[in-house]
Amino acid sequence: MPTQRSNIGQQPENLTERLVALAHSYACETKIEARFRPHSRWAAKISSAPDHEAWLLAWLPGQGTDLHDHGGTGQPSNAAVKVISGELSEYTVQAGEFPRLHRRDLQAGDVSAVSNRTIHAMRNRSSLPAVSIHVYVPKLECMRTYLVDETGLTPSQIKLAGDDWAEASPFHSVDYVCKG
Repeated sequence: MPTQRSNIGQQPENLTERLVALAHSYACETKIEARFRPHSRWAAKISSAPDHEAWLLAWLPGQGTDLHDHGGTGQPSNAAVKVISGELSEYTVQAGEFPRLHRRDLQAGDVSAVSNRTIHAMRNRSSLPAVSIHVYVPKLECMRTYLVDETGLTPSQIKLAGDDWAEASPFHSVDYVCKG
């Protein structure tokens, strides 16, 4: 049975509900066929409204993102991810003396909502392709990536939304979305 999960925390409940509703709506209405690339996940912007945008992503087995946030110094974005088909694993950084990763497996129909300050990564760990819808409020401008090592979590790169979404390294770096 599909589940709804939220990492939004202190954000207004209506924002979480709105993100989830938008993700469900785009998942039902999207007529674009997902494409798969052998060396990196595929992404297409499917909607751009004044206050949000939606992306369709396609993941082959083993493909994923680096650890990243959707924040930064500009207008950070809250997000919702709905898995349309297949399975994705979401890795969220848990705060503490030494950051650790918490994994949640998302099945087709599941939705995960994250705040504009959550550091997370998505990966297709299954043996089958996966497709997902990603909704950002406000529009996603960039992602800030991170490195994790024995000293903790360190900012690594800034990637522009959609432009720099090449294949991620296997969890020794983390992607962050941000401005500046």
